[in-house]
Amino acid sequence: MSDPEKIEKPRRRLPPILDHFNARDLKIFFRCWVAVWVACILMFIQPVLSNFGSATFFAGMVLFINPPSGVLFVYMLGSLTLFIGIGLAWAWGVITMKAALAVRPAAETQARLASLQQAVGAEVQATGGSASAISQRMIFDGWMLDTRVTVIMYCMLCLFIYLMSRMRAANPKTALSSLFGIIITDIFLCYGPVLPSFNGTLPLSLVKPAAAGVGIGFACAVLFFPRSTSDIILEGIEDVIEHLKAPLQFSFASSSKELGATDVAYLEKCQAMVIGMYQKLEPSFAFLPLDFSIGCWGADTVKSFQAPIRQLVMAILSLSDFHKSSIQGDIQINTLRGRLIESSDGESEEKKPKEVGAHQRAQLAELVNALHEEHYAIPKEVVEELRGIGLTAIEGCLKGLTVIKESLQFVGRQHWFRKSSLEEHQRATQRIGSVIEHLQQTRTIFLRDMTDGLVDAYGPVLDNFSDHSGQKRNLSGIIVCMNFQEHMVNSLNTTEALLTEISNHFPAASRTRVWWPTSLKYAARWAIGKNNKAPAMAAGTTDDPDEVQVGEATKAAQEKKEPILGAHRGYRPKARHPVGRAILGIYHWFTCDNGLYALRMVVVTLAIGILAVLPNTAGFFYRERGLWGLIMAQTGLLVYMADFTFSVFSRIVGTVVGGLVGLLAWYIGSGGGPGNPYGLSAIMAALLVIFLWIRLYLPPNLLQGGILAAATFLLVVAYSYVDTHNPTYGDPGVGYNVFWRRLLLVLIGIGAATIVQIFPRPPSAARHICKSLSRSFRTLSDHYALLLSCWSHPQADGRALAEPIWMELTEILHLLQDPIYNLRFEFSSSRFDSASLGQIRRICHLINNTLARLLVASAVLSPEYRTRLTQMTGMLDHRCIGEVMAVLGICEQALRTGDAPPEVLATPLVRRALEYGRSHQTKYLLSTEMIRDEDYRRYCVALAAYIRFLGSVDDLVLVIKGVLGESHLVAQDLAEQV
Repeated sequence: MSDPEKIEKPRRRLPPILDHFNARDLKIFFRCWVAVWVACILMFIQPVLSNFGSATFFAGMVLFINPPSGVLFVYMLGSLTLFIGIGLAWAWGVITMKAALAVRPAAETQARLASLQQAVGAEVQATGGSASAISQRMIFDGWMLDTRVTVIMYCMLCLFIYLMSRMRAANPKTALSSLFGIIITDIFLCYGPVLPSFNGTLPLSLVKPAAAGVGIGFACAVLFFPRSTSDIILEGIEDVIEHLKAPLQFSFASSSKELGATDVAYLEKCQAMVIGMYQKLEPSFAFLPLDFSIGCWGADTVKSFQAPIRQLVMAILSLSDFHKSSIQGDIQINTLRGRLIESSDGESEEKKPKEVGAHQRAQLAELVNALHEEHYAIPKEVVEELRGIGLTAIEGCLKGLTVIKESLQFVGRQHWFRKSSLEEHQRATQRIGSVIEHLQQTRTIFLRDMTDGLVDAYGPVLDNFSDHSGQKRNLSGIIVCMNFQEHMVNSLNTTEALLTEISNHFPAASRTRVWWPTSLKYAARWAIGKNNKAPAMAAGTTDDPDEVQVGEATKAAQEKKEPILGAHRGYRPKARHPVGRAILGIYHWFTCDNGLYALRMVVVTLAIGILAVLPNTAGFFYRERGLWGLIMAQTGLLVYMADFTFSVFSRIVGTVVGGLVGLLAWYIGSGGGPGNPYGLSAIMAALLVIFLWIRLYLPPNLLQGGILAAATFLLVVAYSYVDTHNPTYGDPGVGYNVFWRRLLLVLIGIGAATIVQIFPRPPSAARHICKSLSRSFRTLSDHYALLLSCWSHPQADGRALAEPIWMELTEILHLLQDPIYNLRFEFSSSRFDSASLGQIRRICHLINNTLARLLVASAVLSPEYRTRLTQMTGMLDHRCIGEVMAVLGICEQALRTGDAPPEVLATPLVRRALEYGRSHQTKYLLSTEMIRDEDYRRYCVALAAYIRFLGSVDDLVLVIKGVLGESHLVAQDLAEQV
């Protein structure tokens, strides 16, 4: 028997931003650091500076935005999307400039040029200044401005900005295209109308350094520690395996103390980390056909690990969810029993304030109290014995996970320049084989000992239990223990399955070869598809919930459901007239969240960009680098208010910090002089470490502030050096002058963005999240209907559907975690706040988990036990199904509209299911032989999952009523009879 003290709770780790001091992350960091540093050195090379101009620093900024931190092919795809945006904007700008200048007659243009020459000549005679400098100043002061040219350019360029903004909001992969496309468009917008003639090379001042930065990043990705997609997947599996250990280690580590809400929060954090790691891993599998790698395993071999690792993640998360649900159930039961005791011993009902959901809570409390009176407690010594048996199984599973990670690390170390010996390979192979045998023995012993322990605990009670004895015994402990037994067996089985898959391919780990891409079709599909993500690429969270996006797993579920229901089941609503559909579609396209975001982008562009083409402000706009203020305003706009508010604080802090560090770098590298290239290069090498570490390892919600800090740092050093070595008209100065001007531009841009973001109505993230969760509950209703169909038609493959649809919705809910956290920064009229929406998201997670377990049970449970579960709970009873669907539909509608649900609903659903079983079920006997039956164990898992599903829906109703209140109140005596 194992000792609980042997399995310790995971040690406290460093903060996430500092938890990257390992060989793999340091190699990635070194590669990116070299790229950024070399790009920054270009600023101090005089021939390059003279050719590129004052925007040479843009090469380093491009590498901060798109660092070569991943696979070379993915970096090339990111760079390609960047240049697609630049190319589109450049082409559109050239066309626009040609069209606009054609409106002004040639004679009028020549007349204005002649007057410009006369004015320049007069000033040269009066001041003795340079004719070219005076001419440049007068041109940028607006001498050649023409209203007709300006109007045409602004109309056409703002249309392009609108379309690029729509594209960015609709598809996260186009973020780089949109960003750089809008920046290039801003150059034509601000400087095109003031030029005397057509200039098609206007964007070269930014395109040259951008191309140089991309080229430097490409070279570093090839030369310094190159990584393939196979390497990323194997490393990602290692990370997932490492994070899967935490919920296993916790399972019984705290068995000596009473568990509470803090332990639930810890388990939720562990689950979120596992899901996040797996979510970053999953897109990489799709890129395997494009992979070029040198190693032992090719794309096909690595692809074979996708299903086993997904099954392992699902099994261990289900085990963790079982423990979490047990803790939450104990807390809820104690709370409900405490309420019942208070109501019986305390003041009268008339004196108590009316509590929202009191009717449902009272019924739950009565049910809990009745079950507690019938409860049969397991002897303490038997509990300790069962705990020891469970600890032994957990230790075996942890050992298997450790060997999986070690095996993947062994394969990852095999290269031409460094290979393990044949003896080391044989020892690793033997270790894998011995651990597989150990897992098999552990599973067999665990099943035997756990079953014997349950028989010893419940045998005396079961021997005296009969329908005629009149005894009432709540033997729920059997269900709890057998649930743990089944979850633990699934964890052992999936661990063994993944290790067996590795063992099957491990003989090939002794040979290193070159693996070429097998297909290039996915590159085009990735660029077009909205839901296809690249490795290490965050998915978008701004999808419009009203635009139904059906995932691949849901499509597969619908296809497999059609043979059961029939392809033509159901009724479609009456179709609108095509003209009406077209009008409504156009209206929705312009007024949806993405459309309003693009419209705000156009408004803020006009509000700031118009200063560049007014005769009284054009010169001031050019001298003060108003272009960067416009870019700050455009990049500051976000789709939802919560993200925008958080972004404002991070951008201001990032600008101040980046500017101060930039001043530090300038004065250390140049002292009181004009700037020493060698000193500045050295200090930049040291200080870039800070900003690059922040860029690579900062949480995604802080990414914008980190990039802005790096940009300000580069701007302060670059403009100061340009002013002292290659001065041009409109230079902002040196050192502190650059910093305060930059800070002022950022504040102006943020101020303009804030006004546009708020008026006339701020886009609420709370409403968006409510709609997203409402859509998730509609998806769960579909999954519930699929479960009922699979349950009544066992030929449907519920197991094959469970894992993908579970993972699909799990990832969607995981993406809502950060937006829900950011709600605390939003001023919203919605009644739902960050805490309540967080509770609803957790309940949605739980319902998703239970439905997935029930779908698996529909495929593996015998017909006898499927029928028994149906008769005990009313699972297939039409009235019960209608009640569950009605409650889910009301909750979905309440989330979407904010209307309070009725006081009296068909809740608690758990009580109704148990009452159905007592009134309809055939009398089933429970014997010790059934405890030994594998099908009965699976039946217990399914029963607990279904009860937990109903209980989660009941909890959802209480959370929504706690926020929105209750409507359609009825008399109290009538409510008690329902």
